[in-house]
Amino acid sequence: MTAELVVFAVGAYLIAGAIKGTIGLGMPMAAISLFAQASGDTRLAIALVIVPTVLTNAWQCWRCGQLLATLQRFRVLAVTMLVSISIASFVATKLTAPAVTLSLGIATTLFAVLSLLRDWPPLAKRFDRKAQWIAGVSSGVMGGVAGVWAPPVVVYLTALRVDKDTFVRASGVLFFIGGCVLAINYGVNGLLTRNQALAGALLVVPAILGYALGERLRTYLSGSVFRKVVLVFFLVMGLNLIRRGLVGA
Repeated sequence: MTAELVVFAVGAYLIAGAIKGTIGLGMPMAAISLFAQASGDTRLAIALVIVPTVLTNAWQCWRCGQLLATLQRFRVLAVTMLVSISIASFVATKLTAPAVTLSLGIATTLFAVLSLLRDWPPLAKRFDRKAQWIAGVSSGVMGGVAGVWAPPVVVYLTALRVDKDTFVRASGVLFFIGGCVLAINYGVNGLLTRNQALAGALLVVPAILGYALGERLRTYLSGSVFRKVVLVFFLVMGLNLIRRGLVGA
């Protein structure tokens, strides 16, 4: 990367980490969207976020524990997501840059809208298996193409009415294994090079610094208000990426 892109990347991950530290979500989405906006290179933005996603969620899994029990509970979602990521990441090699930008814009906009509309009706137990299939396939397709797969998983876990610890544990496990599969498939398909993986690993440093800053900000700011401001910002970024994708197409 050029020196200018390095500055963009460090700034994007610092801000993304601060958002994660303040509102508890959105780091990969923020990092990809911000860097794509600044650099105009959506594929590079997706490649850079893969290794940080794996490393940060591995840390989250280690802290939460109960890995096998969590995998057993959400095995249908995990398997369908991993298969879908593998297929979608292969398809991603055939997509044009504007199509990838459009896909990222749709994913970012969907993330913002679904996060703003958090009052989802509870999911009946008899529909759980079907819901895992739907969440797994949709998140896998989104992850394989756009590099983010949080929205369907967040909606599913929210509708399931799991407690906070289960939510954090399940999201960490699912995002970790999804990131590993995405890294392998992107590497095989030539969308993630060794230098990009190394650069992504180094970008964990500004992300952690930003996270620490976000934790401090959280003590001074109204969490709900700041969360809404950030999500509206995501919405604007998503719509702009959609515009760029359509214009580029």
